[in-house]
Amino acid sequence: MSKPKTSAAGRHSGKDPARHLPALAAIGLSCCLQVLGDAHPGLRVAMVQLDVVDGALAENMKRARKGIERAARMKADLICLPEAADFGWLCQQAREVALPIPGSYTDLLCKLARRHGVWISAGCLERDGARTYNAAVLINRSGTMVLKHRKIATLPELTAHLYDAGRSEDISVVDTEFGRVGLTICADNFSSENPRRVAELGAWLLIAPHGFAEKESDLADNAVSYMNHIKRVAQGAGLWVIGTDTALSRVAGGAWAGYLHSGCSTIASPAGKAVALGKFKEPDVVICDIPAEE
Repeated sequence: MSKPKTSAAGRHSGKDPARHLPALAAIGLSCCLQVLGDAHPGLRVAMVQLDVVDGALAENMKRARKGIERAARMKADLICLPEAADFGWLCQQAREVALPIPGSYTDLLCKLARRHGVWISAGCLERDGARTYNAAVLINRSGTMVLKHRKIATLPELTAHLYDAGRSEDISVVDTEFGRVGLTICADNFSSENPRRVAELGAWLLIAPHGFAEKESDLADNAVSYMNHIKRVAQGAGLWVIGTDTALSRVAGGAWAGYLHSGCSTIASPAGKAVALGKFKEPDVVICDIPAEE
C-alpha cells in the first residue's frame, strides 16, 4: 500500500497537537482535527475512552452501552472501545470469567451496532475451550462480527497466568464500506512487524485498542509516552491508527495492583501526527472526522 500524503486543517492551523499534550493533560481537554489521507471514503470515528472496572462485567457492559449510545448520537460511523473493555486486561480471574466469542458481551455489542446502525470495535477477553485470549472484534452495522484478533504480545511476565498468546501469522484484515482495515492490540504494536503486516495486507486503517497503565505518580509521563507510541506506529506502518485507551481503570490485583490508565486516546495519521486526543485520566468520547480522499 502506498503511504498516504497528509495535510491538516482546523483550529490548530495544520500544526501537530502533540506539542500541546502537557497543556491538554493539565486541563483535561479533548480535541480533534480534520485530516486528509490516501484513497478512502469519509469516516467519522468515535473513541470511547472508558473507565473499566477490574472484573466487573455488568458495570462495564453498562458503561460501554452508554458510551456507544453517546457516540451514536454524535453520528459516528465507527465506534472504538479500549482493550479488554469487559473485564480489564489485568483481571486476575481472567481464566475463570472470560466469555466465549460470540458470548454475552459481544452479543451486547452486536445488538447495539444493529440498533444504532454503526460499526463497533472493542477489546474483550475470550474463552475458547481450555484456552483464554485477550481479543478484539469488529462488528458491522447489521450486527455481524466481521473480524477478530487475539493479542500476540501478551507481556507474559504479567499475564501468563491470565491468558494465552495469539499468533502473528493470524493477523488479518477485512474489507468494509470504508475500505480495508486491520486489528491489533496494545503491545502487539511494540514490534513494528505487526502493524506493518496489516499494511502489507492492504489496509489503510489500523484499529488498535490499548490499556496503557502506570503508577499514579508517573501517569502524566505515561500519557506522553502513549501518544508518542501511537504516532510511531502510524508513521512506521504508513497507516491511520485509532488507539483507544482506557482511563483510570485501577488495576485490582497482581504485580501492577493500584496502577491507573492514562487515557489520552489518540488517532494518528500516516505522517505520524496526532490528530485527535482524549482527555487525560478521565472517561471521554472523542469524535474525529477523516474526510474522503480519492
